[in-house]
Amino acid sequence: MKHLVKAILVCLAALMVQPAFAQTDTEIYVYDLKEKKGKITLTKGKNVTNRKGYDNQPSFYNEDVLLYSSQIDGQMDIMMYDIYNDERTNMTETEVGEYSPTMVPGFDSYSVIRQDLEGNQLLYLYHINKKKKPQVLFDDIAPVGYHAWSGSDVAMFVLGRPVTMVLTNAKERKDRIITSNIGRTLKTIPGTNKIAFERTEDDGSKIIYQLDPKTDQFDKVIDNSKNSSDWTITMEGTYITSVESKLFKYNPKQDKDWIELMDLGSVGAGGISRMAVSPDNKRIAIVVNQ
Repeated sequence: MKHLVKAILVCLAALMVQPAFAQTDTEIYVYDLKEKKGKITLTKGKNVTNRKGYDNQPSFYNEDVLLYSSQIDGQMDIMMYDIYNDERTNMTETEVGEYSPTMVPGFDSYSVIRQDLEGNQLLYLYHINKKKKPQVLFDDIAPVGYHAWSGSDVAMFVLGRPVTMVLTNAKERKDRIITSNIGRTLKTIPGTNKIAFERTEDDGSKIIYQLDPKTDQFDKVIDNSKNSSDWTITMEGTYITSVESKLFKYNPKQDKDWIELMDLGSVGAGGISRMAVSPDNKRIAIVVNQ
């Protein structure tokens, strides 16, 4: 099966028609988040990048530290931002491009999509302390666009016609294609081993599903808006999606449908492109287009 998946992925790579990452002017805002039984309030929004250029794909290292991808002098690097001290550090400074930093469960390391000088996009492991060299995780799965971890299982958005979700395990390789036509958002559902993803159906509708990596089975969570751009999940299991400048929330235990949470107004006028919630559930990072 592994060889079959590899052959299919090679074909998909040959059919790739667009890069995984479009680089536009974006800013990252961090809001204080309070949640109780599915009720959410966001306050004290702050622009933590506040510069011209691309700053995107945030994820939290811990409750006070944010990782994100940033274009500096034409080069894509991973930045670490200390929210409490208002300090930032370039974590990579390489000749290649790094995108989508994601903490690896159980390790003081993070994975990125690394785009080399030839344009190959592979999943790499980087270390917070920088003492060890980065290492490629799966050299036969490409081109990878986005990814999410559930323990040692990792789901990857693989570019091609169509885009597919490939699931494998970092310890025991067992590559398999789960489904196709998925969206770029992949999120581990807090408190579970499941991974949430979005798929565009034949009729054009978008549905968010939850995947069990142990069985490869996935179930519907909720229909998403056709105009949604990105979504995330809080530590209490509430989904937050974005449509233009507005945020909507849905908690499977409390809500029957999406409920408007907040309108970012002029801040989000260009649209919202990414979101991430801190592991203590007290902050949310929101990327807006300029």
